[in-house]
Amino acid sequence: MDLSTVSLVHYDDRHFKRLSYELEESQVRFTKTVHQNINVDGVQKIKNKFPITILYEREPVGFFVLDRTKDHLLVTGNPNSILLRGLSLNPAYQGRGIAKQALIILDHFVKGLSEDIDEIVLTVNIDNVNAYQLYRQMGYLDTGSYKNGRYGLQHMLFKRIDISIDA
Repeated sequence: MDLSTVSLVHYDDRHFKRLSYELEESQVRFTKTVHQNINVDGVQKIKNKFPITILYEREPVGFFVLDRTKDHLLVTGNPNSILLRGLSLNPAYQGRGIAKQALIILDHFVKGLSEDIDEIVLTVNIDNVNAYQLYRQMGYLDTGSYKNGRYGLQHMLFKRIDISIDA
């Protein structure tokens, strides 16, 4: 897949309709919907939470939140980390490598938020094997520790970012 067909942008309310997809039953318990993030939690109004849209050929197809609130410290002691939360992709676009490409370009995107960020952290439910394998394949390391989440134990993963914004 051509990297130029996948991009990350800050969420815009114009994306909402296209991001109002329904996840498959097997995925629902692992992540919040865009509706829950935007309309219920109001993430775009919370300081240091950044809702992000994944675009494929300029169309909104996925969503996640980058979180620099104190919550990232529940996964790591690194104050220069950022927490990746709730990545989801419209089921009609799954299996095309879009999430993988989004994770490849995420490092540069994160550095664009703040040059001091040097680590991305996240948690993955132990039953979400597909997501766990994807993150591991993309260079995220398992801390070997677990955290209790809404739906059970979560692996705690991290990836160091060793690039500068000019790289």
